[in-house]
Amino acid sequence: MPTVITVLACFVLCSTAWSQTDSAQALTKSPTTAVVYSLCLPGLGQYYTANYWKIPLFTGTCAVAAWQFFRNNADFQATSVQYDAAVAAGDASSVTNQLFARREAFRDRRDISGVIFLVAYGLAAVDAYVGAHLYDFDVSENLSLGLGPTPTHLMGMSLRLEF
Repeated sequence: MPTVITVLACFVLCSTAWSQTDSAQALTKSPTTAVVYSLCLPGLGQYYTANYWKIPLFTGTCAVAAWQFFRNNADFQATSVQYDAAVAAGDASSVTNQLFARREAFRDRRDISGVIFLVAYGLAAVDAYVGAHLYDFDVSENLSLGLGPTPTHLMGMSLRLEF
């Protein structure tokens, strides 16, 4: 429930992005709004900047990393309880060593999943910021750069720029 309230609060605070008063603003996107949306939910900033194909990349990576984090944390906690019970019983056998190795493996996997989540979360925000800045960048067919031989000289090269 607190997560739902937080997401709704982010939408309410960012509601100014939905209203545009002038047609020149319709061609631009606010980088701040894109970052705030992306920080509310990874992939939402990409939706705002119309980079729809990136939404499953960021959302999926964050979701899988979060799932792996919680799964490995639960396994770490369970193995830690077993290891602590074996140590308290004074068992110094190979089972205790195996429990220790499993516990450390689950801890390492949990930490790696957390780092992957944070990196993907940060990259989603950065990508939304850059996407908002480049939203109105002209990529029409009229822009071209060509390198080729010159028609008048046998050994010459020409650089042609059209816009």
